[in-house]
Amino acid sequence: MIKKEISQDKKIFFALFIYSFLLLFFCTKMSPLYPFNEWSDINLYFNIGKAMFNGKTLYTEAFDHKGPLIFFIYGIGYLISNTSFLGMYLIECIFWVVMTCAAYLTARLYLDKIYAFLVALVFPVIMLAHSFNGGSAEEFIAVLQVVSLYLFILYFKDKDASVHNPAYMFIHGAMCAITLLIKINLVMFWFFPLAAIFINILLQREYSNLIKNLISFFCGMLLIILPICIYLLANGALSEAWYIYIDLNGTYAMIGEISRIIENIIVRFYQKIRFETIEFSLVLLGAIYFPIKHIGNRWGKIAIPLSFLSLFASIFITSNQIFAYYSIPYDVYALLACIVIFKHVRVSSSKKVYILSFFIVLIIGIKQKDFFGAKLDELISRKSPPTLIDTFSAHVMQEKNPTLLNLGLNLGNGVFTKANIMPNVRYFISPNLHYSYYPQMRDEQTKYIQNRQTQFIILCTNDYNYEYFSTLPALNEYYTIIDENDGGGIRPYYLYKLKDAIHIK
Repeated sequence: MIKKEISQDKKIFFALFIYSFLLLFFCTKMSPLYPFNEWSDINLYFNIGKAMFNGKTLYTEAFDHKGPLIFFIYGIGYLISNTSFLGMYLIECIFWVVMTCAAYLTARLYLDKIYAFLVALVFPVIMLAHSFNGGSAEEFIAVLQVVSLYLFILYFKDKDASVHNPAYMFIHGAMCAITLLIKINLVMFWFFPLAAIFINILLQREYSNLIKNLISFFCGMLLIILPICIYLLANGALSEAWYIYIDLNGTYAMIGEISRIIENIIVRFYQKIRFETIEFSLVLLGAIYFPIKHIGNRWGKIAIPLSFLSLFASIFITSNQIFAYYSIPYDVYALLACIVIFKHVRVSSSKKVYILSFFIVLIIGIKQKDFFGAKLDELISRKSPPTLIDTFSAHVMQEKNPTLLNLGLNLGNGVFTKANIMPNVRYFISPNLHYSYYPQMRDEQTKYIQNRQTQFIILCTNDYNYEYFSTLPALNEYYTIIDENDGGGIRPYYLYKLKDAIHIK
């Protein structure tokens, strides 16, 4: 069915290909349109990926507590472009092409071509609402969700669904595994729909099909998980990876008691309704109303709402700080809301309508993600005032083979990217981990300073350990402040440089 749709609608898929690249050209700071993507998270991913593709072992020699696969993605981006995010822009575009095409295929299950095309145009604009600067782990996972969502709806659409295509289950297995190795809690999206498929096959007494699907699912998972495990095992990092990604994150999540969990989820649900009324209403329309009204299979009617509720709970179950991009994974249900809405829209299917809608929605998307602001002239001329990353990088690049330690998760991460600095210590960047949860990071960074293992150090007054490091005798004895920057009016940053020529690698 998928091959048939692609064959019949080649022009539409080509248009969606162009649309995805154009939309992201204006709406992600990975794009070559923008001088630099300063977001600390994606610079962290990029530079750990850089370290890995230059021989450093993830977790044991290049530290972060995220899932391993996000660093491999960014490492590939680094191979394409060493000192910019051009490679990541191309990867991001490929992901979004897949997403828009999957959105179109999903809509075609219910709508004529023109309406499905409109859904495929509008849905990515909705996703942009929480995408921040682009390139988050949640954004990549959302693409996987949309692919699986299409396959779920394809199966559950008909009341008499019975036999399930094992090839599609293989795809679900791969999607689950990728998510598991990027951000483990988001795998809840798949739990109830997959359970519903297996239950439905079992009740239909299609035992042979059940076994084939189980095997296909686990083969899909192994295709992704096995190479990562082999990499970690070959480098003696498997046990450390388990400790950091599973045990440490489990402790850091601070889930707490059942009553606190329920309270957190209810509060977050209310906040979304209260402060993001339109966006969240669309999500609810797709997650709750759509399956009840437009899915024939009774297990599907139950599975899709439960998928949303469990996913929402897994995101907001903790008391940690919540960021806007955390909402991206459940924004995928807005795709189903778009289908509901466009079932009640009537437009011509002429060529002019296709072209006009293409450009109108593109302009709306660009306007919504307005990175231009009042600095359009600076962007066009590429003569914007130097940023913290620019000025600090200029100092660092004066040295041959410079080394750097950033004592926080902040704008300083971008200096590694801009100056193409190869990490020389395990904790070269500092994730937001309190000392009480993971004392080893600060203790090792203290030794780096005492042993003068890096030429440059960045310290921000907002860092978790600012008070500790700013009064550390070794920092003030061996290093001197050579530059200060307010980070664009946010908070003071200090660039330290080793006082003498002694530099122990």
